[in-house]
Amino acid sequence: MRIKKYIITTSIVAVVAIVIVRLVSVKQSFSEELKMVSESNATIPVITDTVKYRQITTAFSINGTFSPSQEISIAAETQGKIVSINSDTGDKVVSGQVLASIDNELFASQLNLAKFNLEKADKDKQRFEKLSKGEAATIEQYESAKQVYQNALSAYTSAKVQNENARIKAPFDGIITKRYASKGTYLSPGTAVFDIVSINKVKLIARLTDVEVQKVKKDQEVTFSVEAYPGIIYNGKVTAIIIKADLSKRYDAEIEVVNHTDQLIKPGMFGTVTFSCDAGEQALVIPRKAIAGSIKNAEIFRVKGDSVKLQKIAVAPFDDKYVVVSEGLKAGDIIVTSGQISLVNGSKIKLNN
Repeated sequence: MRIKKYIITTSIVAVVAIVIVRLVSVKQSFSEELKMVSESNATIPVITDTVKYRQITTAFSINGTFSPSQEISIAAETQGKIVSINSDTGDKVVSGQVLASIDNELFASQLNLAKFNLEKADKDKQRFEKLSKGEAATIEQYESAKQVYQNALSAYTSAKVQNENARIKAPFDGIITKRYASKGTYLSPGTAVFDIVSINKVKLIARLTDVEVQKVKKDQEVTFSVEAYPGIIYNGKVTAIIIKADLSKRYDAEIEVVNHTDQLIKPGMFGTVTFSCDAGEQALVIPRKAIAGSIKNAEIFRVKGDSVKLQKIAVAPFDDKYVVVSEGLKAGDIIVTSGQISLVNGSKIKLNN
């Protein structure tokens, strides 16, 4: 009997609990619906802008580093011991200036002998030429004399080059950046003696993004400034654009710069170059901040009366503040540029411009 009463009591308690849970659930659902209705009726303050055509001007500035337009390592072209060093690290030199000399006693002797043999062969050639015309010598003898002369000329040219190579010269105007050898050093062909960089011209290396590099052309005139000489604007020209990106996905553009002795631009200095391209056709341009999501999957909130519609558009980057619209909007459309973080499709809005 007691067990029966216990079962009945337990069943009643369970039924009451289920009813209570149902009532609470219904109340919560009703509260959420009221909240949604309340939120849907609320107006969200936003800032808007009218889409319109604008003239596109492609001017942007990039920081870069100056590098020498020419930089080579001068190597010995013959073997021998250095007998004199005429230039040192940091010296300015001009094209053709003798920087160092190698012992050329042997080369000078060979050159003198080659010159003597050449002069003798030339005289013999001329003599046999005259004799062959008077039939005092055969054509074969004349041809043999001509061959001896050609051999002597080749030997003289080789000896002259060897003698010239004993003097190491600057190939262009520049500055010696490193000296590797000293007086008494024995050199072999190919041994580095000096490093030299050009000073007449330098190049400014600007590293461009994939968007920026499309706006730059070879031979384009640019302006630039040098950090070491504030307030001065220089002119330059784009001489090369490297078509392969580096590991950071940037492309090098080289700007050739004619140097000035009163304000010498040295390799390693920093500069800022400004690329000013011709204005293109007018285009629909909107602020980047109007976009909800990414550039590749761009969406905006377009104003329709007192509410907004979430709309997909197609855009292309223009600069760090604006994008160019290619699809999805037209001139005169009104879009939300601020406050869209609180919006959903169909939200009521209040203009706060």
